[in-house]
Amino acid sequence: MDSIDYQIIKILQDNGRIPVKKLAEIVSLTPPAVAERIRKLEDSGVIIGYKAIVDYKKLGKSIKAIIIVTMTPDKRKEFIEFARENDCILECHHVTGGFSMSIKAVFRDMTELEALVGKIQQYGNTQTLIVLSSPIEFKSII
Repeated sequence: MDSIDYQIIKILQDNGRIPVKKLAEIVSLTPPAVAERIRKLEDSGVIIGYKAIVDYKKLGKSIKAIIIVTMTPDKRKEFIEFARENDCILECHHVTGGFSMSIKAVFRDMTELEALVGKIQQYGNTQTLIVLSSPIEFKSII
């Protein structure tokens, strides 16, 4: 990877829908050259996908929480499947320290949050942190 690849990655992180022609103008290459670089970045696994960033509040999910779970290792695989299937859970991380998993989830109301916490407690103990605000929510890595 060279500096142009890094520049392409940075631009795509900020706007994954930018036309190749415009991206080519910015990095001073031809559109076919940029398209080939993007293809190589995708094929090598540097770029793993493109997603829409959704405003969950506009979908009625105004409560965001971080739920930290402590569980025994034998429950982890089953818990990960549960997390994968639950629509409220956005992220699930296996973590170090005194906890096993960290979850980011969004909810319509406290009743929905309480219901999810109750289900999670079948796997282990929980601590729930309500997110007041997210000053940095999506940030480019480069």
